[in-house]
Parts: sequence; structure tokens; C-alpha cells
Amino acid sequence: MFLQIRVAGSRRAFFAWATVAALSVPVWVNNAFAAGFALREYGFDAASSSFAGASAQTDSSAFLAYNPATSSGVSAWDAQFTLNAIYPTSDANFSLSTTSIGVNTGGSTTPSDFIKDAYEPGLSLRLRLDDQWTVGVAVGAPWGLSTRYNQGWAGRYYAIESKLVTVNLAPSMAYQVSPNFVLSAGAQIQYAKGTLSNAIDFGTIGVVNGVIGASSGTQDGFVEFNAQDWAFGYQLGALWQPSSTFSVGAAYKSKLVHDLTGDIDFTLDTAGIGATLSAVTGAFVNTKGRTDLNLPAVASLGFAWQISSDVTLLAETGFTQWSDFRELRVKSANPLQPDTIQSYDWEDAWLGAVGVRYQASPDWVLRTGIAFDESPTRDSTRDPRIPDASRTWLAFGLEHQLTERTSLQVGYARLIFPAEPINLNSTTPGNEVRGNLAGRTDADADMISFQLTFK
Repeated sequence: MFLQIRVAGSRRAFFAWATVAALSVPVWVNNAFAAGFALREYGFDAASSSFAGASAQTDSSAFLAYNPATSSGVSAWDAQFTLNAIYPTSDANFSLSTTSIGVNTGGSTTPSDFIKDAYEPGLSLRLRLDDQWTVGVAVGAPWGLSTRYNQGWAGRYYAIESKLVTVNLAPSMAYQVSPNFVLSAGAQIQYAKGTLSNAIDFGTIGVVNGVIGASSGTQDGFVEFNAQDWAFGYQLGALWQPSSTFSVGAAYKSKLVHDLTGDIDFTLDTAGIGATLSAVTGAFVNTKGRTDLNLPAVASLGFAWQISSDVTLLAETGFTQWSDFRELRVKSANPLQPDTIQSYDWEDAWLGAVGVRYQASPDWVLRTGIAFDESPTRDSTRDPRIPDASRTWLAFGLEHQLTERTSLQVGYARLIFPAEPINLNSTTPGNEVRGNLAGRTDADADMISFQLTFK
């Protein structure tokens, strides 16, 4: 009877928090701070140890975002709300910026602060149904991107604004197969919304096609593509605890394919070159458009080893199948408008992390860790839209038990990126009217995490 009363109360609390989850969609997330345009920092517990052991720990509902089998660690129910505040610095220096016929594009060759501040919320919930079954829900943003440049900068034909916002609802169930082995499965229900914009060099297109009055690099128009879509996938997890002091967790999240559809809007140049080209060809008129966005499968393997009553050693490795991300091809509903192609040809990427959890006292926990997060980008296709680089994570955090049922967590992480080259030229398919752009980009970021836990 006691168990039945407890579960009933837990369910009321759980569904109350689930309602909050539905109303707390993380619409503020727009920057990518894991490799590529992935977002790993779903919760304090994992981020403050640089994700070490994220797939193998069960003391927090935030670990659901890494391994759905971790719902098995809940005794009745718990919930966590996380907010990550991310403050990047970014700058670049371009030594070459010419149109496809070799004319200097003009504009700033030293853009800065093109990666903007981001505020990334997340919510997770766990509930125990009986001795063998648990359920969980994680709401977060596993993918995100935001870069923005001045409209007149030197590389404007490659990128002005690039933005991707995702919201992922991941419900799951876990089953205790044996006292030390858990299996779990769940769904991914994901909404994605994106924006791509860049300048169009109508002057150069006009010169090449013999339009009178055309001037390369000085008669710009603009194009913007806004689109959205829903996609569905699955997640799997397993947790093995051969002893009370050692656990191994493994998880897999399936690939998701978004068919992003929306509007392509053109702004023609004031000199009339674009209008002439549009009248002759039928292109450069507002229309509908679509693009496929392949979001890669992710696998992880984590370890947690409690070597004393106070100290737990943590480790994690992760694999992201970025080789599925080959290009961005925007197809127009206007048959007279050619496809817009941006090649990426990314490679699969790995993450490796080690960390420590230290129980300083009954009310205080310290976490710290270091990770290397490999970039999937290639030097030959890196571009201003996603000027990505491999990064090193250095993180730590403190957790304080406020009451028997609530605790507060605060963490800090430093993300260190090396400078990386950009070397794009007009001979590459898709770049014929974008011109040539060469230089280096550099970035770093600071992240502060806040989390409240309720039981």
C-alpha cells in the first residue's frame, strides 16, 4: 500500500513537471558549442565534468539526455531545470576576398563577434513505476547554430546569417532486466527551424552575361531562406553495474532527417542589374524552397568508478556520424531558379573525456573534468557559416543540498578553440558566383551553468 500511495503521488508530481516541460521549450538556443553544430551541454552534472561519465551515472535526471537507461537510478521521482549561459568571443582575418572574376569585394576583412551569446535551457524528469520499470523525459536542444556578419563584410557572398534552432522531446522507458543490468528505449520528437542568408553579386553575374552598366562587387542583392520541419527518431540505452562501485553505460541516438520547407525571399540591387537578370531568366523571384538536413547518429560509452566513499572517477567516449552531413542544397519551387549548393563533406568525429566527482560533505559535491571534442570539418570546405574547430573543454562545478528535496548546482566551463583556416574558391561547384575567400578564424567561449533539482 505504501508503494502504491508513493507512486500515485509521484505520478501527480511527474505530470505536473511534464506540463512545465511542454511550456518550457528551449527557444533561446541558437549557438553550437560542441563540435560541428551539436550541443552536448544539456545539464550541469555532465557539463561540469566535461561530459565524463555522462552515460554511466544515475544520480541525476539530467543524464537522461545522454543515456535513457539512467532513469533507473530514481527512487520515486525527480526533476531538474538547467540554464546554460554561453559567452563566446570570435574574430577572423581574411587575406583574400575577391569576386569570381578577381575584383576585390570590398568590406571588412576582420569581422568579430559573429558568434553571439546564447542562453540554453533544458528540463528532465524521471519517475519510478515499480521495482522494474522507470520512465523519463528529457527536453533540450541537441543541435544549434547562429552566426551573423555585417551585410557589407568581405565574405558576404558566402554568409550573412546562419541560424538553426532545434527542440527535442525524448521520452523513454527503462526495464531492470536483472539487479545489475538495465535496458531502455525511447523516441526522439524534434522540431527544427533554420535561416540562411547571404548577398548575391548581381554585378559580377551582370558582367559575365554582358548586362550594360554592371560592375563586379558593387551591385549586391540579398537572399534569405527561412524553413522549418518536424522529424522523428529513436534512442536506445543500457546500463551495467557489476558492482556497487562500478558502472558502464552505453547509448545510441538515431539519425534524424529534416525536410526543411519554407520561403526564399530575394532583395534585388538598386542599380537594376538584378531586375534585368530576373526579367530575362525568370530567376531571383520570391518562391518556396526546401532542403534536407541530415542530423547524425550519436553513440556514447561511459564509465564511473567509485574508488572511495568520497571520490568517483569518470570517463566517456562519444562518436558522432557527421559523415552523413555532405552538403546544404536549397531547392527552389521555381524551376528557373538553380539550386543553391554549399559543400561540407564532413568526417565522423570523436569525443574523449575524463573527470572526477568528489563528495566533499553530505551537502556539497564537486565535479571537474577535461574533454577533447573533435571537429568534423575539413580545411577544404570550412566556411563562414560554420567556422568550426576542434575544442578542449575545461570545467568544474559545485552542488549544494538546500533542503532534503532540493539542491542547487552552479558550474563553469572554458572552451578553447585553435585558429583554423578558411580557403574557398570560385572553382568549387556551388561557389561560382560567391568568389574567393581565404583567411583564418578564431574563437573561445565561457559557459556558466545553473541548475535546480527537485525530488
